[in-house]
Amino acid sequence: MRWYADNSELNGARGTNIPDILLFGGVAIPPDCDVAFRNMIEEIKSKYGHHRAPIKWNFKDLKKTYEEQNMGALYQKMLTSSKEWRSEIFTASLKFDYKIIIACVQSHSVHNKIIKGIKPDLTKFTFSNGLMRVALHALEAKPDRYQIIFDWPDKGDSSPFDMEYSSAYMAGKTRDGNVPYHSGALKNIGFMDSVVYTNMRHSTNMQFADLVVGATREFIECSIGKKETGFGLDMSKLIAHKYRGYEQKSIFGRGINIASGDSEFRNKVKNYIIQELQN
Repeated sequence: MRWYADNSELNGARGTNIPDILLFGGVAIPPDCDVAFRNMIEEIKSKYGHHRAPIKWNFKDLKKTYEEQNMGALYQKMLTSSKEWRSEIFTASLKFDYKIIIACVQSHSVHNKIIKGIKPDLTKFTFSNGLMRVALHALEAKPDRYQIIFDWPDKGDSSPFDMEYSSAYMAGKTRDGNVPYHSGALKNIGFMDSVVYTNMRHSTNMQFADLVVGATREFIECSIGKKETGFGLDMSKLIAHKYRGYEQKSIFGRGINIASGDSEFRNKVKNYIIQELQN
């Protein structure tokens, strides 16, 4: 099993000027369909441009990447059809057996300076929250081995994730030792001994993880009233049964985990999940 994971962020509904809600997570894909999953996505991309063309939920973020390779025309073609290929990829993904596991953390502060100062800790906390759910998924799915694959981290610094993962792998605890993993040490349940990093632009399945996290981010924006509706909500509803916990009617806490001291925020997301994804 491989968990392809990426991060995203958004401004909440508390009037902050910078993102105060972090997301970290993605899709767990069984090894027997890993290649077929990639081929499916690349076949769809080839219809709209090129099978190895990099994609993201926010496709405009890739404009510079395309222009640096003198592929401005391909960029415009893919941009114009972005809603179509995203919808087609999400629809085609339904025939595969994968699970969505995403963690979301809201900063306790609305002050820019404090949010910036605690962002590294929030990022590690979001990662460990997601990893705990992945570990529980491993106990349920019982794969021979479990591999964690991340997009290369911001600023090129992987050490916070490496240290957090090492603690979970060896001791079954968060790095600070305060929170135990209910799964126990990852080394005892088939996890590889380190995180693997890749470049999203060259990993098709990581690109799908970005699409899923992007859609989930928009779903959360709708849940807290930042948007009334949107394409991300539509796609989240389309793949609702792929979120971990859907079968148990408990996506909240299993497929989408919310960590925040703000009970209003948690309840809004929880109620929206029940209303839109599990009705």
